[in-house]
Amino acid sequence: MSHLHIPDGVLPLAFWAPGLALALLLLFVGAWALRRRSPQQLAYQGALGALVLAVMAVEVPLGPLEYHLTLVGPVGVLLGPAATFQVVFVANAILALVGHGGFTVTGLNALVLGAGGALAGPAYALLARRLAPPAAMAAATAVTQTVSGALWLAVMLGALRAAGTGSGRLQLAAGVAFPLWLVGVLVESAVAYGVARFLVRVRPDLLPGGARGAEDRA
Repeated sequence: MSHLHIPDGVLPLAFWAPGLALALLLLFVGAWALRRRSPQQLAYQGALGALVLAVMAVEVPLGPLEYHLTLVGPVGVLLGPAATFQVVFVANAILALVGHGGFTVTGLNALVLGAGGALAGPAYALLARRLAPPAAMAAATAVTQTVSGALWLAVMLGALRAAGTGSGRLQLAAGVAFPLWLVGVLVESAVAYGVARFLVRVRPDLLPGGARGAEDRA
C-alpha cells in the first residue's frame, strides 16, 4: 500500500501526466530551497534515502497480500519536507526499474508519500512538547500514514475507474484497502517508535529539538 504497483501503459496520459508534472515542479522547488546544503547534509540525506529504498524493496506478507514499509514518517521528521520528497521520488523511480510500479506512476507515488512526509516534521514538533521522542515519532508517523493512505486509496480508486473497472470492483478494492491501511499504520508507527528510541540512546542530537530536549522527555 505504500506505492502504486501499476505498470506503464495501463493508465491514460491524462491521469498520470499531471501528477508527474507536479512532482517534477516540486523537485525543482525543493532543489532551490536546499541549494545551500553542506556535503555532510547531502550525505546524510543520501544515507536515509538508501534506507528508505531498502525497506520499500522488501515485501512483508500479510496473508494473501503484501505490504511495503516506507519509513516516510521518521525520515520526514529527520529531513524535512523538501529533502523527504526528493528521497521518495528517487526511491520510487529506482523501484520502477525492478517492477515495483511503472515509471509513469513515479510522480503519483512521490506525491502520495511526499504529502504525508511533509506533515511528519510539524506533527512531531507539536507532539514532542508533551510526549517523549519515541511516542511523538510514532504518533507523527500515524499522521503521516493516515494522510498518505487516504491519498493512496483516492489515487488507486481513480486509477481503477480510469482503467474502466466497474463499481463493484471499486467497492471491493476499497474494502480490502482499509484493513491493510490500518495494519500499515500500526506497523509503521511501531517501527518509528523503535527508530526514535534508538536515536535517543545513540544520537539524540539528530532529533528535532536537539540532545537536551530528547533526553529530558525520554
